[in-house]
Amino acid sequence: MALRIGPIAASACTAAWGVALIAVFLLNRRYDVAHLPRWLPALARELIGHNPVGADGLLQSAGGVIIAALVVIAWWGLGSFILRPVISSEQLGSRALDWGVRCLVGAGAWSTVWLFLGLAKLYRTPVAVAAVGLGLALAVWAWRREEVSSAGGRRPRLASMLIGLVTGLTLVAALAPPTTNDALLYHLAMPKAYIGSGGLVEVPYNMASYFPLGVEVHAVWTMLLGGLGSPRMAEAAAGATLFAFAPLTVLVTYGWARARHLDRAWSTLAALMVATIPSVYFVAAGQGVDVAMAGYAAVAILAAGRWWTTLETSWLRLMAAAVGSALSIKLTAAALVASLLVVVLLRGLTIGRSRFGGGHSPGATTAMGLGGLGAGMLIASPWYIRTWAWTGSPLFPFYSTLWPGHATGWDAGRARLYDSLIALYGRSSSVLDYLLSPLYVSLLAQPELPHSYEGVLGPAFLLGMPVVAWGFSRRSFDTELRLAALVAAGMFVLWLFGAQVLRYVLAAMPALAVAIAAAGASVEWRPGAARLFRGLLLGAAAACALVVIAWFAELNPLAAVLGGEARERFLARRLDYYPYYETINRSLPPDARVWLVNTRRDTYHLERPYFADYLFGAYTLTQWMRDTGDVAGLRARARALGITHILVRHDTLLSPATSPIVDDAEPPEVNRRHLERLLAFLSQGTQLLQGGPKFWLIELR
Repeated sequence: MALRIGPIAASACTAAWGVALIAVFLLNRRYDVAHLPRWLPALARELIGHNPVGADGLLQSAGGVIIAALVVIAWWGLGSFILRPVISSEQLGSRALDWGVRCLVGAGAWSTVWLFLGLAKLYRTPVAVAAVGLGLALAVWAWRREEVSSAGGRRPRLASMLIGLVTGLTLVAALAPPTTNDALLYHLAMPKAYIGSGGLVEVPYNMASYFPLGVEVHAVWTMLLGGLGSPRMAEAAAGATLFAFAPLTVLVTYGWARARHLDRAWSTLAALMVATIPSVYFVAAGQGVDVAMAGYAAVAILAAGRWWTTLETSWLRLMAAAVGSALSIKLTAAALVASLLVVVLLRGLTIGRSRFGGGHSPGATTAMGLGGLGAGMLIASPWYIRTWAWTGSPLFPFYSTLWPGHATGWDAGRARLYDSLIALYGRSSSVLDYLLSPLYVSLLAQPELPHSYEGVLGPAFLLGMPVVAWGFSRRSFDTELRLAALVAAGMFVLWLFGAQVLRYVLAAMPALAVAIAAAGASVEWRPGAARLFRGLLLGAAAACALVVIAWFAELNPLAAVLGGEARERFLARRLDYYPYYETINRSLPPDARVWLVNTRRDTYHLERPYFADYLFGAYTLTQWMRDTGDVAGLRARARALGITHILVRHDTLLSPATSPIVDDAEPPEVNRRHLERLLAFLSQGTQLLQGGPKFWLIELR
């Protein structure tokens, strides 16, 4: 059913709405776009003033890209093998969707394979070589059965160029030596630890070792392959492989829109809205996993909608594969499962009144849908069973009051601190805040600031929401599109009542992008109005691309990727503590054990044994200070753990205003004595090996 937008005033309102959103978004980019006039010339001067290309470094990066490409082909090969008896390309309705789904399903299947290889302690290079060989053989087998066809239609050049620009910048950033907190804490640190141990192991004091790590095991795979060349090639291969989920998610979004019979212009706009989300760049460039979650969520929502309209069990199988892969990445996939559960239950209730019923009873339909969701949970269950066996809770370290678990380095105090930390994210606390949250996350959110959601969506989705609402009001959407939009909205609402970290809500964005594009295409616009709306969406995406360019320019990774800048120099200018790590790695004996105090638990770049708290870097020291009355007792505890050196961030640890040692409930003189005792522990009978305004590297004699 086509819509008819009547008066010229509607076009004027659309233009005013879009321009206002883009303007507010850009005016609020005081931490990034505002610095572009300074960052871009500095980047250009550095590239011109020094040769940005080095043969060895370029070879390492290129080798990493080649290894990642081979692994992605192996994903496609296994995915083709799995999907061939399940669902056909004709059923999916789009070649782009078909290829994207194959890659994602194959990646999910390979992650399960690598889970069991890890449990069997088979993380070895020959196993990785055999796995990629098998995947390539399956890809060749599938390719020989392909019927290659090309689709006609006008190619929207500017939108495609923007997608290519942000994707290229993201790839370059992902190839650079890792510097983001989560990558150094666990996305790459855990694969490195697993390779060192030959399999999945508990890493004491790192609660991330109990997370489902369905994407991180691909870093294990590629680091083993890259290790045949060099450690730097292994690192680049891991970054490129985790990055690959971003273009796959964009491809699935485009393919879904094409399968909806949208033309290339609208389909490319849907893909562009996802590709230019600044937080998509931030996650994919920083070796994160939340974009992979978005890809699997898109496939699951698509499959659920097709099942609703056809009741074919093949779509339930696809939904199960996508749900299982999503749950294997993060527990935040529970929002997707909960939303799909509502879809299944509603389908059972409406089966008798639907023209798509086909003779199915409500009970049988509900059982079928629940069986699909249950199969997805079963696919992901090995990760949670492993955590259950290790800790006593499959959800550990989350929901400790609901299902307590136990592990070295975790207790009730840390659990309370973690809950307090999660509560810092986002600003939605009142009814008004919840109503304005789409505005906050689209226009006002900022990276690296917990109160500002630690990311931003951009104005494109907010721009398209009135058109989606209009489509709902005029019943122009078919069932599949209504479900996609409603599931995306449900996931957003559930996100609001959980940890308001913006990257967690990325899973809802592909479905919403397709709904916006379909709504725009279904409107019977006045002459020129459709072009105006597409132009506004393109302008919103371009504004987001400016943010991506700013973040890339601030990171300045190009010379490091091309080999013109040494890895050590890049890390030293990005990580203020890295010079101390260099001293530790080069100067300390192999049996030295370093205690990281009041620092981040960034252990990926550390090549010596260490002791470090998870997230709360001074927690152990604080507890010891409260339990031990003198400096000698503190030293005895440190010696009992084999600690020989301490790397401490002293500027905040010893300041009465910021020290975690200070307890506001105690009198000032008691806190002063605590700080004096702490300073004595660090300075008396020790040797300062390296010091600066923020950090000390201390030897405990």
